[in-house]
This record gives sequence, C-alpha cells and structure tokens, in this order.
Amino acid sequence: MLAEIREAREALQLTQKDVADALDWSLSKLNRIEGGQVGLSITDLKALLLHYGITDRDRVETYVQMAKAGRQPGWWDKYKRTSSPEFVKFLGLEAAAVILRQYQLHLVPGLLQVPEYTRSLVKSGDPAIAKRMVDLRAERRQRLDEELDFEHFFILDESVLHRRITDAHGWRIQLRHLKEIAQKRNVTLRILPYQAGWIDGMQSSFELLQLSEQEDDLFLNLEQPNGDLFFDDVTGAVKAAEFIQIFYKLEAAALPAEETPALIDRMLERLDE
Repeated sequence: MLAEIREAREALQLTQKDVADALDWSLSKLNRIEGGQVGLSITDLKALLLHYGITDRDRVETYVQMAKAGRQPGWWDKYKRTSSPEFVKFLGLEAAAVILRQYQLHLVPGLLQVPEYTRSLVKSGDPAIAKRMVDLRAERRQRLDEELDFEHFFILDESVLHRRITDAHGWRIQLRHLKEIAQKRNVTLRILPYQAGWIDGMQSSFELLQLSEQEDDLFLNLEQPNGDLFFDDVTGAVKAAEFIQIFYKLEAAALPAEETPALIDRMLERLDE
C-alpha cells in the first residue's frame, strides 16, 4: 500500500516537500510514512488520499482496511527488551534514512561488520548476547542491498584497517567484505590516511542520518565511551548541522574512494606474509 501511495504522489509530480507543506507536516513525517518507519494513522491516510485526488469511496475504504491490516512492527522492535529506547528509535530512523554518512575512528562500522568481527567485539561470554549482536547487525546490513534507494558514505580512519579485532582468518573475511562493499553502487567507502594529520572534530566517531530529501533534515548519533548520544530535537538540529560540516572536512582529507580496494588488497597481502 505504501508503494501505491508514493506512486500516487509521483504521478502528480509532487515532491515530498510539496505534500508536507500542503498538509502542514514535517518533511521527516512524510518520509518516514513512505518508508514504513512509522505507522500511518487512518486520519493521515485519508488526508494523503484526498490531497492526491483519490476520493472514490470503495478505493478509499480498501486503503483504510489495508492500513489497519498492515500495522506491523518494524524489525527493530524485537530489540526493545534488550536495548535502550533511544537506540531502538535510532535503528528505525537508520532503516528509513535516504542518506547515511558515518565516520569511524576506531572500528569497522556496525553496518559493515561480518559476524566474525562482531563476535570478537562482544566482551560477555554469554552466547545469547553474541548471537543477538550478530543478528542485529545482519538486519541493519539489509539496507545496503537497496542500491537504488539509499546512499551510504563511510569514512574510516586508517587505523581501523590496522586494528585487528579477530584472528587472522576472521580479519581476512572482514577485509574482503569491506572491499566488496566498497564496490557497491550505493556505497562510497573512503580511508582517512595518517598523513592527513589532525582535523577538528575527528575526536569521536559519529553517524549522520538524512531523513528526507531536505538536506538539513538530519539525525546525529555521536559515539561516546559511556554510550551513544542521540540528537533529534531543536538543539540536535544545530549539533547535526555542525557535524555534517565536520564530515565534509574529513571527506575532503580522505583518499579517493577508487583507491580503497587497492589499499585493502595491500592489507590482505600483509596477512599472507
């Protein structure tokens, strides 16, 4: 149903911003509705249908019944019992974001981790915790397969390629996976070399989610030693705007994306020495 609603908007050549402005909604709200990240109330559904000129009673009722039947929880909801509400919300936003930008100072980003790497990061000896972490990352990685819908920009500090978290076998699997990811059409993976020196703002790893076609519609996840900080209120918008400028500076100092596969190949060769 959501695909049909989106197609109705596109058939009228309306942008998400056009519709959001007309209905006095935030752009994020419409983006998340179309992406299935939030539920669609019957009131909002009828407002959309009316705006798109869909007024036939039988057709409207069909959509209403579909909306009632289709209110299914997102995949991230299953982690509510074992994760903080803030992190669960973040997972839903990440799944719906149209552009993802991430800078990692120490580790391979969760979206790019292979199971061997993830297991090595889990400090607890509880196999159930390790499995849950592996499963969570596997579900997050699914968005990377949506090559036509989402864009991903990753910047890894060069130290990430030298910090072996797993044994040699697991590290080889991880490096090969990074090389494969780097060649996806919807992924730009760049390495920030040691020679880039110091860049203001590089003290912490962070992830920026662009939630709609509007470039300043951003959500910031800032990693900290005692837990991630999530910024999504008015203050968060100011903070996110600050960090996207930091990302651009890091991007300008990073090696070109086309050099990443060859750099990873050199790391793999060292493992074989």
